[in-house]
Amino acid sequence: MNTTKTRIYISGALTGIDNLDKIKAFYTAIGSLCDEIGFQSYVPHLNTDPIGHPNISPRQVFDTDKQQVSKSNLVIAYIGYASLGVGMELAYADTNAIPIILLYERGKVISRFPRGIPTVFSEIEFKDYKDALTQLESVLKQWRQQHK
Repeated sequence: MNTTKTRIYISGALTGIDNLDKIKAFYTAIGSLCDEIGFQSYVPHLNTDPIGHPNISPRQVFDTDKQQVSKSNLVIAYIGYASLGVGMELAYADTNAIPIILLYERGKVISRFPRGIPTVFSEIEFKDYKDALTQLESVLKQWRQQHK
């Protein structure tokens, strides 16, 4: 029996964001949901946040986050804010054939480029963070069943 937990990388903008504490709490809640379901989540701001970890160099952030994406089995990306870092993480996921779930608010205009990534298997449009987590839980449980 395979006892290795599925690793999930939680991607989301951390720079140039209004209500940064609220969005960080959302990312943390996504990670907690993943952990509760039985996955192993990696939430970047808990390890390399520009405010919480100011002494980590840009190169260390790049190396750490790239490695974490590359060894993940699934990436969940909040794309409600434009972010170069999130775009790069999605490109690494695609390059490594890692499945992606995209999250964004209903009614937001979202670039077609990330939505067209071949490894995106689910897009969740939500009305609020609670709705996002409810929909995400359903998608993750389905995904887990399909990948047992």
